[in-house]
Amino acid sequence: MTKILLVDDEEKALDVFCRSLNMLGYQATGVSRSKVVCDSIKKLSPEAVIVDLMMPEMGGLELLREIKALDADLPVIVLTGYGTIQTAVEAMKGGAFDYVTKPYNIDEIDLIIKRAIEQRALYIENKMLRERLLEQSPFSAIVTNDKAMKKLLKAVETLSNTDSTVLITGESGTGKELIAKALHYSGTIRERPFIIIDCSGLPETILESEIFGHVKGAFTGAYTDKKGYLEVAEGGSVFFDEISELPYPLQKKLLRVIQEKEYSKVGDTKTKKANIRIIAATNREIKEEVKEGRFREDLYYRLNVVSLRVPPLRERRHDVPLLANYFLTEFNARLKKRVIALSDEVHSLMMAYQWPGNIRELRNVIESAVTFMEGNTIKIDDLPEDIVGSNTNTKELMPAFKEFKEETIDPMTREYVTTLLAICKGNVSKAAERACLDRANFRKLLKRFHVDAADFRTS
Repeated sequence: MTKILLVDDEEKALDVFCRSLNMLGYQATGVSRSKVVCDSIKKLSPEAVIVDLMMPEMGGLELLREIKALDADLPVIVLTGYGTIQTAVEAMKGGAFDYVTKPYNIDEIDLIIKRAIEQRALYIENKMLRERLLEQSPFSAIVTNDKAMKKLLKAVETLSNTDSTVLITGESGTGKELIAKALHYSGTIRERPFIIIDCSGLPETILESEIFGHVKGAFTGAYTDKKGYLEVAEGGSVFFDEISELPYPLQKKLLRVIQEKEYSKVGDTKTKKANIRIIAATNREIKEEVKEGRFREDLYYRLNVVSLRVPPLRERRHDVPLLANYFLTEFNARLKKRVIALSDEVHSLMMAYQWPGNIRELRNVIESAVTFMEGNTIKIDDLPEDIVGSNTNTKELMPAFKEFKEETIDPMTREYVTTLLAICKGNVSKAAERACLDRANFRKLLKRFHVDAADFRTS
């Protein structure tokens, strides 16, 4: 039985509402105080929450934020009077699934609840599928058809079962962290910790304690012993992100870790063994940092045992539509939207644009477009001005259609049908129905891409 949590400070109205939903087959529970809503969610685990926007203890928008912070995927339906429609619109922007005006129609609410439950179930199903795929292959989060990227991933696969120190270089936003994770999770130590250290995010004194740990009394405020990242990561991997930002005094301590496989906590004279793999990344020309005296030359050569360069997005333009589609799927699920395509003009602009922020910038553009648009196709007006106003000659950069289709559309279509089959557990009829295709045409797609539905059936 579907559990629904109702929130309204008018207890008589709340009681009527609960009884109405119970008669429709729901298990409805009413709460009249907004301050206990989050505790009720933890206790009841409802599949949807219906909230009155006008609450005395806590406003509906504030309550919505608290619910979303607790469970971002929980559908929240808001009730509003005719005079507060603007507030309801703000609630939708804040993550509410839908809104209903008072006096409400119980049949309308029934339909909205069913739609919310269906979309949530589909989202959870897709999320579980993605997690299973990620468990099966750490490379599944790296979307590419680019030859240079495939060569890089082949090198990562080879290195994953070694303990070699690896330096990953590339511009900001190219996906260096994903490469580091693939190195760790595709190797023999995948069950051990993978710790990320942001070398640019903390002051030197705090960073030293975070990396190496400290003993009680090492400095003011050190009331107890503290484990550092190196100790927490024992037997696993430590990823030093933006290693060129590591303060110069700490570079010597890290050199000792790599050379001697040991270190000392802050304020301690004893040494500890460091049974860890070091992976580092930088978006700077680290040789220039050495030349300028900002980075130790000996540490550079110790880190640069194996170097992997992640190419910028402008060097792998045929991946742009693939990545755009990947992010569309992600944000459709997260934002409960149905954006299914990019217009031809948007395709051309995205292929021609230089993408100085690389994959991170593309992801942000898609997220912004999906968030604010109401249709199902991203158009020119949905893009930021710096992309629309770019003066790149698009004709010189656009490939022949056959080449474009083989490298982008066909792989996307194959991924689409295999994902549908996985969700539908190999049931071709259900998969075809979800795709809004007749069974015969869906089977033609399976035959064309050499996909066997039996591979997706569970016993």
